Amino acid sequence: MKFRFLQINFVSAMKVLGPEFTSHNALRQVSLEQKRWNMYGFSISGLSTYFQIPELDFCVDMGECPISAISLNHVLLTHSHGDHSRCLMRHNSLRRMMNNPTPAVYYIPEPVYDLAIDLIKAETLFEGVAEERFDLPSLECVKAGERFTLAYRKDLEVYPFHVKHSIPSFGYTVFCKKKKLKQEYLESPREEIISLKKSGVEITNDVREPMVSFMGDCLGESLWEERHIWNSPVVVCECTFLDEDEMSMARKKGHTHIEHLLVALDRVGRNMTCQTIILTHFSMKYSKSYIFETVNKVMPPEFKEKIRIFL
Repeated sequence: MKFRFLQINFVSAMKVLGPEFTSHNALRQVSLEQKRWNMYGFSISGLSTYFQIPELDFCVDMGECPISAISLNHVLLTHSHGDHSRCLMRHNSLRRMMNNPTPAVYYIPEPVYDLAIDLIKAETLFEGVAEERFDLPSLECVKAGERFTLAYRKDLEVYPFHVKHSIPSFGYTVFCKKKKLKQEYLESPREEIISLKKSGVEITNDVREPMVSFMGDCLGESLWEERHIWNSPVVVCECTFLDEDEMSMARKKGHTHIEHLLVALDRVGRNMTCQTIILTHFSMKYSKSYIFETVNKVMPPEFKEKIRIFL
């Protein structure tokens, strides 16, 4: 009788919600191509969020751990809600099962760093590993405002920053570190440049170019309070709520309403250098068609070409 009851409820739900609502599948990855890299993953509020950028060798969050994530050596955690964090150590254990010789590095926000250690140890013991055999993975404590270089990608620097959510949460901006010829040598002949370099003259400056900013889960006001994100060519931001009567719910849950995004775009306006805005983390109650229709309906014409919907 219990099985029959569940079956009836499922059929009823299908009639009410329609088949589109059941198509949000966390293991059916979405992909978006960018000029210098591609992003794969999934992000629906409450179900799962994870982003993989293979060309840059990192993931942001680990709400699920598909096989494609196992080869990536760096994981940036935005916050500790389960739909963003629950497969963090699944990633570690699968790499060990597949004899990956390189220890992955997990970047954990400072407010939850100690809790992460306790959780990882408890999870390991729960799986039957003897306490004396417990081996803590490579964790890095991330502090807001303190830049760090990825362990195996010395050309990539990350700037972590606080965003407003219902619990402590971080956003991340990833920079590419380069050597750039100093202004005074830009017109110099190639032979002279080579000669100066051989003689030990410092002819370059270190420069950092923003590549992508991830906002994680946050109240919409973080989109204009952390205005620096709009200097990144790509901004990945959540857009959990779409309906007019959900503004108070967005604030209560610590999430972004599409109206907040519109306010941010209005405030930043033509000053932004951002080329692509990737919208993620929509509420699971919306169908894909409703999301596309609503975003297209409310988005100002001058920003429509920048918008990509991660579905």
